[in-house]
Amino acid sequence: MSERANGAEIVIVGGGIYGACLAYDLATAGRDVVLLDAQEIAAGASGGPGERGVRAANRDLRELPIVALAQQRWAKLQAGIPGGVGYRRIGGLQVYDIPYGQRRGEIEGEMAARAATQEVLGIPTQLLGRDEVLAMEPELSSTIQGAIFCPNDGVGDHGFATRQLAAEAEKAGAVVRTRENAAAIVCKDGRALAVTLASGESIDVGRHLVLLANTGVPDLLRPHLQPHEVLPVWTIIPQMLFVTNPENRRINHLLGHRSRRLAVKQLADGTIMISGGQSVEPGGEAARLRGTLSATALNVSDAIATFPFLDRSEYVKVDGSRADSCAIDNIPIIGKIEAAENLIFGFGWSGHGFAISPGFVAYLADWIIRGEEPPELAPFSPRRFRSTRP
Repeated sequence: MSERANGAEIVIVGGGIYGACLAYDLATAGRDVVLLDAQEIAAGASGGPGERGVRAANRDLRELPIVALAQQRWAKLQAGIPGGVGYRRIGGLQVYDIPYGQRRGEIEGEMAARAATQEVLGIPTQLLGRDEVLAMEPELSSTIQGAIFCPNDGVGDHGFATRQLAAEAEKAGAVVRTRENAAAIVCKDGRALAVTLASGESIDVGRHLVLLANTGVPDLLRPHLQPHEVLPVWTIIPQMLFVTNPENRRINHLLGHRSRRLAVKQLADGTIMISGGQSVEPGGEAARLRGTLSATALNVSDAIATFPFLDRSEYVKVDGSRADSCAIDNIPIIGKIEAAENLIFGFGWSGHGFAISPGFVAYLADWIIRGEEPPELAPFSPRRFRSTRP
């Protein structure tokens, strides 16, 4: 990795998909950028095996305009960067059945309302009946009643994408420094002046400091928060389960389920990847390799109920090695603190941040370059956690 003087116009802490993409955007815009990561690029939640979904279906409505932009950018990055970023637009299905206690009319009404809302907010969406869904995914359970189809949904190789963007940022002039653990930030007179590394080295901040180190952001911010500044997050470790496909069945789309915490996708080699929300406790190497029995059982049961042929699959591996930050309302926290007007942070991706990263980063880059907070980021500001009472 290249090196130069200790400082830059813009210092970014965190070498995941957000830090790498922002370094790429700013460096290609001619800005002086240093990107720091405590380990290697994509060593955290942006790395690991398999692929991540790039979906609009079943998201918080506040995220949908960001998703629409992100999906456009994923296609452009895939086409414009040599070797691509590992993105495949395969379409996404959010399937519905009738959970216990609900009626067909309720499900049909919810599907129609969701589809109409997504369309209005910029997400191409089709409402499908049972026969239409089964024609697209013949292996689905016959209990499926319908689905919402988002043709712009897809999947991406998250680790590859992150490394590609970091490499392209370097080509454009950014300095990328790995194994540089940011231990503290130095603030004075309402500005962030420097980042202190664990080695004792100080990295001077010119115009902006951007904290995108995911689970590491709260510790860096905590010494500088005012009593009324609350960042309600905790750490989760999503479980990724991989199983064989002995009968060579096909799952054609990124698939989610409305009433199950489930995401299913078929990797390029035919392996089936099962994820969608079950998490494991931190447990070192053992947890990384086998997850937990309860989380595995829940994932597998939901997957088999949706795709019955998976009952004849065998385990390949389970991965529970990538920590993520989860916000209390399950949408990201992006903004500033009062102690440093030139410090911008983003975290709390809540297990689904990869898909929307190029959209959020486009607005972060605009904020840094123009100096004004984009109104599109207002729903994600930490100001939403402050009382409106006098």
